[in-house]
Amino acid sequence: MGKQRKPLDQILGAFEEDVVTPSLPISRDENIPTNQNSLAAQLAQPSRKKSTIRFTLDLEKSLDKRLTQSAAKLNRSKADLVRIAVNRLLEELEA
Repeated sequence: MGKQRKPLDQILGAFEEDVVTPSLPISRDENIPTNQNSLAAQLAQPSRKKSTIRFTLDLEKSLDKRLTQSAAKLNRSKADLVRIAVNRLLEELEA
């Protein structure tokens, strides 16, 4: 076999050491709040991947179309938007 690859955690750790993240997200649009609790702030902050569980979700076509348009507008995947929405819902339910 060939050369053994580096673990992804090691590669990611080296990359993150070089990146300087701002303490507050910068918004170019006055309509987007820049506080840490805003959805826009959460979308601007990259997060480390954790272990995941895959499940299937059936959506009505109209809801899928809205989700697809929002994902394209924010340059994020539909899965990212659903994860954020579920997380926010659970936080509100737990409060």
